[in-house]
Amino acid sequence: MPLSVNVIPQLGLLHNVYFGRVTIQDFEDQKKERSKTSAFKMPMPRVNDLSQVTEVDIGFNELLVHAQETGKALSNISEPIQLVMVGDNPFTSTAVAMYENLYAACNIPFEMHVVRGYPEVLATLNLPEDSLQYFPDFCRDESHLL
Repeated sequence: MPLSVNVIPQLGLLHNVYFGRVTIQDFEDQKKERSKTSAFKMPMPRVNDLSQVTEVDIGFNELLVHAQETGKALSNISEPIQLVMVGDNPFTSTAVAMYENLYAACNIPFEMHVVRGYPEVLATLNLPEDSLQYFPDFCRDESHLL
């Protein structure tokens, strides 16, 4: 699976890492994987790492349907869910912009942030610098910036 789903209970967040070619099925797989753990709670903040993505194969209509379904599923959420996207790169920048705009148009309660690396993730979510220990090793490459 080109996806790693990890609930980090110590930080109260969901950490997803996407690898290689990403399709709409990866979004569905992510939902299934996170629901397998009792540690996942709504409206848990999410960190979606796109730094390992080499291709995004998601059409506008696919993403629109996904956004509409997500909007229905989250219709009872009153506070915005923090969503931090890591690794804006040439393969993901257009898809992230489309994702952000569709979610806003569908009134999905996400507060989206696009950041370059994990020091910015910690700052955005107001996490202490020792929080980096709960993320995979490759996420610590920029720890010298903390």
